[in-house]
Amino acid sequence: MNIFITGNPGCGKSSLIQKILAEISDKKISGFITPEIRIRGQRQGFKIIDLASKEEEIMASLNLNRGPGVSRYRVNVKGIDFIIDKFMESYEDSQCVIIDEIGMMEFFSRKFREAIKQVLISDKVVMATLSRKFVKKYKDKGQIFFLTRDNFDEIYNRILAKIRDLSPKAD
Repeated sequence: MNIFITGNPGCGKSSLIQKILAEISDKKISGFITPEIRIRGQRQGFKIIDLASKEEEIMASLNLNRGPGVSRYRVNVKGIDFIIDKFMESYEDSQCVIIDEIGMMEFFSRKFREAIKQVLISDKVVMATLSRKFVKKYKDKGQIFFLTRDNFDEIYNRILAKIRDLSPKAD
């Protein structure tokens, strides 16, 4: 089952992922998160962190001089590729895959695009945050939850119940 979480910037998509991760620690999890890099309260970019190995890279930054541009940021495609390689090392043995996020920055990586295709056709439970720009592309690939600050608790409970009830098909 593929579960997608989308919504406006700042609605809590990444916070929801973190909260659910804390509740499903009994499952074998693979995937990655992309937390903000903040300096003195100002967002300077994003990291990308593999959940299994804890390896991390800069995904995008205001301070990079090279790489594709998204908004004010430059994207570190080599860093994304490195983390995708790490993610794929733990992917086969996992029950649940967490992807934060499927978005413009990540899509500059060919390895990312290929990994997403593979993951979404697997029998694993997949939970991913989804940029609003990708909703049409993924609407037929799983269930999409539109998150707002007002429905955070409701969506959290619905997704957590789904993940707890689901397990991958036996080999």
